[in-house]
Amino acid sequence: MTAFSRVNMGDVRAVWLRHFEVYRRLWKMELAAPLIEPVFMIFAFGYGIGALIASEVAGVPYLTFAGAGVLGFAVISRAMFETAYGSYFRMVYQATFDAILATPVEPESLALAELLWATTKALIDALIILAILAAFGAALSPLALLAPLPLLAGSFLIAAITLNVTAHVRDIDAYNLYLAIFFSLIFICGVWFPLDVLPRALRVAAWIVPITGAVDLTRALLVGRLQWRHAWELLYLFAASLACAEWSMRALRRRMVV
Repeated sequence: MTAFSRVNMGDVRAVWLRHFEVYRRLWKMELAAPLIEPVFMIFAFGYGIGALIASEVAGVPYLTFAGAGVLGFAVISRAMFETAYGSYFRMVYQATFDAILATPVEPESLALAELLWATTKALIDALIILAILAAFGAALSPLALLAPLPLLAGSFLIAAITLNVTAHVRDIDAYNLYLAIFFSLIFICGVWFPLDVLPRALRVAAWIVPITGAVDLTRALLVGRLQWRHAWELLYLFAASLACAEWSMRALRRRMVV
């Protein structure tokens, strides 16, 4: 029996709404990061570093190139943090998971709700940052309106991987290793520079990391240049998302059901 077969979408909706009600009470603080951080990153990378290099990178204005990186980095990181510290606090310190599982809600429904909530927060950030990029002139095509879509797939995938890590973490300090790996991978995923400058072996490794495809798709939509490889990237994100979601739901059941 698959973990997905145990999911009750009514229970998933109820848990998601519970998270949304909490968010409504804290929305001002929750929106601070996506409003402030991208502006400074765009200034630093789009204008600061952009002034020191060629006006275009891989045929794209560096402000747009870096803007796609900022968008992808911030949005996927939000999903990662939500299923890392957010889920861990709900599971361990607040005992929210115990309270939810004391009802008829199954661990698989709880896990999927966590993933969807992390993806929802990523979507909110994506819309805000995309508006900021458009205001700075970094969105060059009407297709930019679709830029959040690949980031949703990437965010869901990273959230699923992170929730699996959370299901195995026994000490909150253990996240230090995971975060070190996550933020190190950011620097080989085409966020700040094109993958073509990397050695071949490192490029192959970079394309395995889901962040790479999500950022590449986002950049393509910002400039309106879609190619056949983007269809394969999207397919990879969806397939990996389903596999990792199944993995994380099984892991959470093992953690919560003794």
